[in-house]
Amino acid sequence: MNKNKLDIKILSYLLVIFFLMLLYSYFDSFIGMFQLLIDVMKPLFIGALMAFLLNIIVVRLERSILSKLKEKYPKLSRAISILSSILIVVAVIYLIINLIVPQVATIVTRLVSGIPLLLTQVQDFILESDTEFLVELVGDNLVSDFNNLARQAIDFATNSVNQLLTSSIQIIGGATSGIFTFVIAFSFAMYILATKETIKQQIRILGTAFLPAKLYKQVAGLLLITNQTFANFFVGQVTEAVILGTLCMIGMTIFRFPYALAIGSFMGFTALIPMFGAWIGAAVGFVLIASQNLTQALVFLVFIIILQQLENNLIYPKVVGTSIGIPGMWVLVAVTIGGGIGGIVGMLLGVPVLATIYQIITLITRKRLRDKQKLEESTVVSSE
Repeated sequence: MNKNKLDIKILSYLLVIFFLMLLYSYFDSFIGMFQLLIDVMKPLFIGALMAFLLNIIVVRLERSILSKLKEKYPKLSRAISILSSILIVVAVIYLIINLIVPQVATIVTRLVSGIPLLLTQVQDFILESDTEFLVELVGDNLVSDFNNLARQAIDFATNSVNQLLTSSIQIIGGATSGIFTFVIAFSFAMYILATKETIKQQIRILGTAFLPAKLYKQVAGLLLITNQTFANFFVGQVTEAVILGTLCMIGMTIFRFPYALAIGSFMGFTALIPMFGAWIGAAVGFVLIASQNLTQALVFLVFIIILQQLENNLIYPKVVGTSIGIPGMWVLVAVTIGGGIGGIVGMLLGVPVLATIYQIITLITRKRLRDKQKLEESTVVSSE
């Protein structure tokens, strides 16, 4: 080995060891610096996320409605597509604020008053049934048990509403600092969208210059798969939620269930959470309807089960399952693990993350199988 190369290699090892010792000695300081760096760069992270979500709309507008304009006037086409995507997002947010938020507020208010009524109806149903099995099941202190349960339900609902109001006040209180973050994030997102081809070219040049050709190709392929998977998932999940919420609203109107608009809107909103979101909306709808009519609530539950079968077997596989390319079993795994790690956000992001890993493993597996097959074929040919 060349002496200069050997010296450089030894020096590299020494620098790595020195850095690890420094990291061990000042670990808390490094963590503090890292957290400070994350806080400083938070607007840029938010801006990159905004650019990614807006780019989903921008790309589809440029490929469809603005395709001819893009060929002649690419800059004008880009400006129109960015402005249109912003208007679409603003319209959706306005719709959510004016349609879903009031319905959610209605649901919370009626849940507070409806849970005790539901418990009273269940209590009356058990008392009127007059069967030995139910008496043995609930015991002699039926009325007092249900009164305690109703009191606990009221306390829980009241505490939940108070916590919701407290969180809302905290959010409003932090709105001033949030405006500054939003302005920087929005500006950064606009810059990314307006010059994304230039940014891609710069990244391509840096990757080609500093990375081995094979590694650069693998990293580029990984980023392409990740981008496509996340974009397809968000488009499919939003589409599926809108379809499910609309079908729920229409079905409830046809069967004359109460709170059709509120429950349908809430169902569509919660359906953004894969797999379990629709059942959260169904549970809330059941409690609301049961507070007025327990029999009608049971019929509503049958309606939701039928609707969920339709969604699981037709809507979700066609709209979301095909777009992310993973079986339903792995969707369940992703939602379970993601929810355990990051709650609702983890549920939402777990599916595209696992879908990306699934596709990468699939590509690697297929490549290895092809290589083994070629090796076996070459071995057979050489032996002959």
